[in-house]
This record gives sequence, structure tokens and C-alpha cells, in this order.
Amino acid sequence: MGNNIIGMTGNPYSFLAQESNYVLSLLSRKRPCPNNLAPTTSTTTQLVMGDAIAICLLEMREFGKNNFAQFHPGGSLGKALYLKVKALS
Repeated sequence: MGNNIIGMTGNPYSFLAQESNYVLSLLSRKRPCPNNLAPTTSTTTQLVMGDAIAICLLEMREFGKNNFAQFHPGGSLGKALYLKVKALS
């Protein structure tokens, strides 16, 4: 399809990294889990990076409240943008 792939990975030699056009290296060395097994650090890092990318795209595209309400009219946040005070009475 010609789309670029942005891979977020802690392993720059992984299949995902090799197949991606752009790689965001999210290497985390130490896990807070006493057994160093649960992927708490890597999952948190990916959530933060995903949120940062989303906010950057919102700003770059000047995506405002009206756009959000237009594309998410049925969700709780979209409904809140359309809700009028008289609808509450």
C-alpha cells in the first residue's frame, strides 16, 4: 500500500525493527518487578510514546474539539462535546 511503518521496540534487531521504515528504540534495562520478568517498564514506555505521538499529530493537524466530536460522536467524550445544558433537565 505504500505506507510507512513506524516500529516501537526495545530490540533494534527484531523483525519489527527490520521491517519498519522508522524505528523508535524504547530500550529499557531494568524492570521494577522483583523477578525482573513482568514487562512493566516497556509497556509504560510504549504508552507514553504513543500518547506523545498522538498529541504531536493533533497539534500538527490542528485537530480541535469539533473534529473530535465529528469523528467520535457516539463515544462518551464526543457526546460530552455535543451535550447541551437543556438536555440535562
